[in-house]
Amino acid sequence: MRLSVLPLVTAAVIVCPSAHADLSDDYRTLLEAADARQSDAEFLETADLLASVVPGGREEILAAVAELTPRRLGLIETWSTSVAPGELARLTRPAPEGAVIPEDETSPAGAASTSANDTGVTRPVSHWDGAMDWLHPYHWDGRVKLGLAIDQGNTEQTDYNLALEFRRPLNGGWGFDGKAEYFYTENAGVTTRDRLIVEARGEQPSVDQWSYFVGSSYEQDRMSGYDFSTLLAAGGTYHPLDDERQSWILRAGPGVRYRVPVGQEGRTRWVLEFGSVYDLALTETAQLSAETTLLAGPEPRGEQRFKLTTAISDSWGVELGYRVKHEFEPQPGVEATDSRLDFSIVREF
Repeated sequence: MRLSVLPLVTAAVIVCPSAHADLSDDYRTLLEAADARQSDAEFLETADLLASVVPGGREEILAAVAELTPRRLGLIETWSTSVAPGELARLTRPAPEGAVIPEDETSPAGAASTSANDTGVTRPVSHWDGAMDWLHPYHWDGRVKLGLAIDQGNTEQTDYNLALEFRRPLNGGWGFDGKAEYFYTENAGVTTRDRLIVEARGEQPSVDQWSYFVGSSYEQDRMSGYDFSTLLAAGGTYHPLDDERQSWILRAGPGVRYRVPVGQEGRTRWVLEFGSVYDLALTETAQLSAETTLLAGPEPRGEQRFKLTTAISDSWGVELGYRVKHEFEPQPGVEATDSRLDFSIVREF
């Protein structure tokens, strides 16, 4: 069920007008809700309506968006001083079919997306046409990780890991995130680790601290006794903690898993997925993350991941990671527990 934020904004304007220069908590909450649930055009309309009623006008809304929802900042940085607050709502609505719109009237929406160059000066972003704009880098953020170790001489070993993590908001309030990871280790010419993991998840906020999700994953691990494994799950999530310093997300739901043991036929099993993701900001530049996943049912499995990430600049950082996977019913000849310690260079985008 989609929740429209504009009725909430209108109600807030009536019952809780701002009485001071700083944006009130009610308006800040509304901006955050609009960012989570609305498209770019809808968010621009909401921000414009708020700018028409708060004492600080557009400057106050600009400051609040920069603090609370910086990814939307480019939308309202192009507000024209020649257009009064409240008029952008009309300009950003779809035009009637066949209507001819002057070029200057389309500029608030068409030039809404901006990016900053190295000098700090914003410039318009040229979006892609049609459905291809869904893939435009403007909508995405995430990180790339690379770890590499090559030993020669007394020890012959190659070890590396690659990872891509990405996320973006979707219309209707949905959020999308995913990751792809690859780990490889070769010791004295013998491959001891060759693992590929691809995950994708969509999440839709519901009420209060609750939301629901749909997720899938693909895993290919030559050392696990399986050719590959896939999982499709859906369920609910609960956010017991969510502030500037820490966040904690719990999720649970049913799923179906398909696994192909080496040299055998594939088999499909129903499972229950339980997960926990905890993030803690230790300092302004260091963050600790702990993720636990448990698949209960036939052939149960548990996995834990710990990450300590330290920023060394605005976009670059280093990460120390430890992951351990345990198969409660391992394949014959395969160790039940598998662990790995990694050090990676991280690039944010």
